[in-house]
Amino acid sequence: MKNSTSKSNVITQVLLTVVAGALGYLLLFDKNVQIVTLCQILCGGLVAAGVIAIVSYFLSGDYKRIDRYGFAIGVTLILLGCIGLLRMSSLTANFEIYITLLSLILGILTLQGTVQIKVLNYPVWILTLILSIACLGGAFCILSNIAVIVQMVAGFSNWVLLISGCSCLLSLIITWICILLAGRREKKAQQELENAPADAYEPFPPSEYPQPEPFAPQMSSPSMGAPEFEPAETHHSGFDSDFASSPGDQAATQPEIPEMSFHVPDDPSAQKPPTEE
Repeated sequence: MKNSTSKSNVITQVLLTVVAGALGYLLLFDKNVQIVTLCQILCGGLVAAGVIAIVSYFLSGDYKRIDRYGFAIGVTLILLGCIGLLRMSSLTANFEIYITLLSLILGILTLQGTVQIKVLNYPVWILTLILSIACLGGAFCILSNIAVIVQMVAGFSNWVLLISGCSCLLSLIITWICILLAGRREKKAQQELENAPADAYEPFPPSEYPQPEPFAPQMSSPSMGAPEFEPAETHHSGFDSDFASSPGDQAATQPEIPEMSFHVPDDPSAQKPPTEE
């Protein structure tokens, strides 16, 4: 059901672009065309589109879903067509406003295609952006009644309608192509990811991992007058330094020890004469 709904939306957009382009072409280059005839054809087309929408709503089983509005859209189209046929004089009097509203809708659809192409990262989005700005700008000038711009070109609203129809159709084709290319690109990347060996994501073998360098902290530069922290010097005892130095250095650095003589007195007990008992 989701695919059928998407297809119907695409078909509706294509029909709008074709109708707008054909209508703009007839108004510009066919001098025998009458606006009343065009309005009657358009209103009859709305009634037919409404009937098709209602029939499709029941045949596709959309009545079983809560997010399908084909029946309501069909009834709305039928009512709009009937009202247009009954009030043909008012419709022909404001015909320029109605076709400009159609140009505005097509310009918005072209802008949406521009956003899609931009997100898919294809540079052709600049072309569709220029076309959408032209369509929206022209429709805005007509609806806002900016006479300075509208009166510069004869049949300005008809030109805007023709350009809007062609631009929307071109944007739809380009967007469809970009979506196909993006899908193939993602599929190819996924296949390469699956076929890649397990060690392909390791930057270098484990034996070549960089070893951390010794850290020598330096808190501030000498120009700032702050003390620098340097590795502390190793202090050795006198015995170690003498042992590590050469014999010549030992003689030069070892202090002279004066000779000392010790006199041990005789034991007084040994000099006493033996006592008589």
